[in-house]
Amino acid sequence: MTLDKRKSQILESIIRDYVDTAEPVGSRSIVKKHNLKISAATVRNEMADLEEMGYLEQPHTSAGRIPSQVGFRYYVDCMMQKETLDDSELDLLNRILNENIGEWSDVVGRVGGFLSQITNYASFVIVPSIKLSEFKNIQIIPMSDRTAMLLVVTDVGVLMHRKIDVPPAVSAEELQLIGRAFTRVLSGTKLEEIRRNELKALREELKNRRKVIDSVLEAVEIMMQGCRDESVVISGALNILNEPEFKDLDKLKRILTILEEDVLLKQILPDTVSEEVNITIGNENKAEDIKEMSLVVAGYNNFGEMGKIGVIGPVRMEYWKAAGTVESLRNILDQVLNKKYF
Repeated sequence: MTLDKRKSQILESIIRDYVDTAEPVGSRSIVKKHNLKISAATVRNEMADLEEMGYLEQPHTSAGRIPSQVGFRYYVDCMMQKETLDDSELDLLNRILNENIGEWSDVVGRVGGFLSQITNYASFVIVPSIKLSEFKNIQIIPMSDRTAMLLVVTDVGVLMHRKIDVPPAVSAEELQLIGRAFTRVLSGTKLEEIRRNELKALREELKNRRKVIDSVLEAVEIMMQGCRDESVVISGALNILNEPEFKDLDKLKRILTILEEDVLLKQILPDTVSEEVNITIGNENKAEDIKEMSLVVAGYNNFGEMGKIGVIGPVRMEYWKAAGTVESLRNILDQVLNKKYF
């Protein structure tokens, strides 16, 4: 059922005020705060209708109303406009992403931390395991006199990067030659299929640069292992302490346990996600321990596999801000993976 303009305005006013204060909202405060051109008595009548329709609830100890989960759902589905990042937040994000990032895990950690910081909820980024195939190209790009960036491209287009240590005497031209040697010897080979003969050939060809060879092989192995294993980055779990809904210690412990355990967190998330932002509110969640919480989740394309990014917080959530921020950061992850930041 679609609400008329007046009921919609009153429902949105109650939701905004309740999210802001965590207190029941009365008719007089709505008229005063939102400058409605109707009387408090008219607002009370409309609130009574909204309560009868299931969109509002009246706590026993208060004359005010609070939104029900049904009311939040109607607002999210039919009324909400996502709030995008403002210029100052975008500037902060760009600074964070451009501060000496060396690896994909750095990007994930910083995006997750930013999401938690902006929304004030617990955030998560799940990086799926990647089905890798064969080496195609290896490049070594000098960063300073003692470090270089190793870039690995596979035949399915996956580009991984990792900083490595190199001896100070190795020039950029030598690093380029070493990269070409690795490409020539390892192209078309999977990491687990690298044979002693190939390593021997590399060491013979680059016998004066064994330290570089070992650094490259170690870095490649670490990158491949990271791609094989699904990883979870959780940020801002303690933000839950700021929410008055979770003053009950038993309830708080259950939620913090979920946020501290990768396996438990993955169990409460939807099995499948799309690039569209998905919001589950309270009782809509499948896990009993988060029936009083809400999830805002979106998927992002991680080298052909679907990763997940989102926030978890109280039902009394700023859905407009959470949904807009998750959507923005989902797009940022896609941009990073398409090398727009590197």
